[in-house]
Amino acid sequence: MAKKKKWSTGKKAGITALAAVIVVGGIVGGVSLTSSKKTSNVLNEYLGADMTTQDLSQMTDSYAFEVAGNDQEGLLSRKPNGSPKAGLAKTWSHSKDGLTWTFHLRSGLKWSNGDALTAADFVYGWQRTVNPKTASQYAYIYSGIKNADAINAGKNKDLSSLGIKAVNKTTLVVTLEHPMPQFENLMAFPVFFAQDKKFETPLGKKVGTSAAKQVYSGPYKFVGWNGSNKKFKLVPNKNYWNAKNVKNDGVNYRVITDPTASLALYNKGQLDSVTLSTPEQIKKYKNSKKLTVVPQSGTNYIEYNQTGKVAGLKNIKIREALNLATDRKTIASSISEGLDTAATGFTPAGLALTSTGGDFAKAAAKATAYSYSIAKAKKLFAEGLKEEGLTKLTLTIEATSDSAVAKPTLDTIQQSWQQLPGLTVKEKLVPFKQRLQDQENSNFQVMLAAWYADYAEPQTFLNLFVTGGPNNDGKWTNKAFDQTITDATTTNALNAKARTANEVKSEKILYDQSAMNPVYWVNSAVLSNSKVKNVHFFSSGSSYYYMDAYRTSK
Repeated sequence: MAKKKKWSTGKKAGITALAAVIVVGGIVGGVSLTSSKKTSNVLNEYLGADMTTQDLSQMTDSYAFEVAGNDQEGLLSRKPNGSPKAGLAKTWSHSKDGLTWTFHLRSGLKWSNGDALTAADFVYGWQRTVNPKTASQYAYIYSGIKNADAINAGKNKDLSSLGIKAVNKTTLVVTLEHPMPQFENLMAFPVFFAQDKKFETPLGKKVGTSAAKQVYSGPYKFVGWNGSNKKFKLVPNKNYWNAKNVKNDGVNYRVITDPTASLALYNKGQLDSVTLSTPEQIKKYKNSKKLTVVPQSGTNYIEYNQTGKVAGLKNIKIREALNLATDRKTIASSISEGLDTAATGFTPAGLALTSTGGDFAKAAAKATAYSYSIAKAKKLFAEGLKEEGLTKLTLTIEATSDSAVAKPTLDTIQQSWQQLPGLTVKEKLVPFKQRLQDQENSNFQVMLAAWYADYAEPQTFLNLFVTGGPNNDGKWTNKAFDQTITDATTTNALNAKARTANEVKSEKILYDQSAMNPVYWVNSAVLSNSKVKNVHFFSSGSSYYYMDAYRTSK
């Protein structure tokens, strides 16, 4: 998830997809915005970086998806175990070939402002997202829905030809170009949610730029965010179809980027829980009974700018040398007291199963050989410089300043990379929003990035590097890789054995070509308040569901 989840590494919380979901007490925390007497059943949460948007077609980061997963609802939602359940659609079915899906909405649905919510709102929302004029970075995830690719590429100008039709106010029919194993999971992902055309049209590009510039279909309404402030709330949405079953009085949020501050507030009893973000914090609380180690479907990785604007980075030997000079085990161990895991591929452990039931990451590791060898790196780097007519090279590696782990990670990388004769490495730390913008605009040389799953399939990671893809920020291109992705998502979509083989091959090509550099897979260390019950956490998509959560007195 999310996806486009170019997540900040400042807050890390989630679960493995193999386990599907866990339920714990308040994995994230925040500061109450009102008195405790009035908010005895209000959850207090925090975000590790500024809120960006509530425009469903434009959001790309975890924090936006977290809020949207609660103030909006899709055709489908998710059970506590992570499997699909009815959402705004009461029932749904599909044809035997998996190409035609029919959804029947609940009657009498309303937006938070009282507007009627009908099947046409889904048609509008989907068409708006794939419309190239919207420039949604998540339009790619519609690939497989009839005509979505052609429309988004500008080859088909007819938005009405998109494979979604409103038969009447409560019936939707979706047509696919090929079977999509992840389709049901995507229906609970915010990019596929309905949008209120009547409300949004007058706003134009201002949709979702503040809480008041959006309407809501989910258990909560988002209030109090003006586009840049640090305090805001989720409050119960009285027009939500299942409002009577929301178990709490809302969620208070505050942006807290300093991990020392968040831990201090937790210890004062002002936070329901806190993610430990520094080695010192983890070491101190490693044996605490209140600590939960939560595996995540996330990878922190290095992306290289291969547009040709950065000297040396289009040379495969130079990229391979940089990969070989990356001490993944030391980085993973030092930033988390050993809780994080050195990556053996891009797709993290615990995300997806192979056709035989094994962990996909383990299968992919047999085809890759990411390792640390300064001796080999020096040899390849020298060869690469010679091929490029260079005697030295200076590279700037960028990361988010909002992250507690970014600086120590960059320090370790800088130290090991600069063992390569002729290489100078500079660090650049910028706010989360700027890092996202720089990444999206290919305005970087080397980027320390993070990606977390939108759905429990390797494709949610591998799709990032297809030629021309909106998430391929470094502009790497490889025909063989593109073909393996095409085969996995079309011809072999319903052939698990063949699809797994395609995906393993994709991982191998990324490794062979040093297209990117997976550094470590993320786990989270969380201290939580045992009085907060039933916060649901998922490994992909919107990670946090709050409507079942409540506060107890014991």
